[in-house]
Amino acid sequence: MEWFSDEESVVKPEALAPKDMGFLRLGVVVFVKRVYDWMRAAVLGDVVLEREGGVVGAKRFFVVRDGFAVFHSYFGAPAAVSLAEVLIAAGLKNILVFGEAGSISPEVGVGDVVVPVFAVREEGTSYHYLPPGIEVGPSETFLRRVEEFLRGEGIPFKEGGVWTTDAPFRETMGKVLKYSRAGVLAVEMECSALFALSIYRRVSAAVILTITDTLWEGVWKPAFNEPRVIEVEKRVSETLVRGWGELVG
Repeated sequence: MEWFSDEESVVKPEALAPKDMGFLRLGVVVFVKRVYDWMRAAVLGDVVLEREGGVVGAKRFFVVRDGFAVFHSYFGAPAAVSLAEVLIAAGLKNILVFGEAGSISPEVGVGDVVVPVFAVREEGTSYHYLPPGIEVGPSETFLRRVEEFLRGEGIPFKEGGVWTTDAPFRETMGKVLKYSRAGVLAVEMECSALFALSIYRRVSAAVILTITDTLWEGVWKPAFNEPRVIEVEKRVSETLVRGWGELVG
């Protein structure tokens, strides 16, 4: 089935776009409450908007006067893309995702930071934005800024691909091996769809991921609450809040 179409949608994101966020310079999308809470606690500027819900796809969000905002999204490509769509319709041009992923490669372990440079499209949402066969990845200029920022803050990271899936209970060993051999480091549920959206809407998007579990040994080893994971997520969260202006110039 060919899902992609150049036709204009009947339902438009502008209809649900927040009317009071046209001044945003950077929107950070997170999926884990503790990450959201660390970012909220680290804010130094004036918070001018803060709500539970109120924006499609978001559980909660806050906005700082200077144009920085953090949105706690629901998991999965449809929710994350719906959230990004309405924010783009409101005027947002720069979207940074800070999420979690499972390692499918011995090159990355629990607590490592991964910056995706391409994504395997094994979800349905991206195929409504781009035809099959088109490789998706972050915006080049924005990616460079993110990487320079992390280096400047002394936060080590590894570049590689990510595998985005809608079916976390169908992450087979055959796929783990296949994608790992192709330079894919981790598996998660949103990246390829958000990259496709950013290409379609011509906005900047990049992703930072923390490795919270591993699959590459053929056994799932969850480590979401390991001290190393918590330490790294908290550090990245607080660093982004303090230095976000470097990402948008």
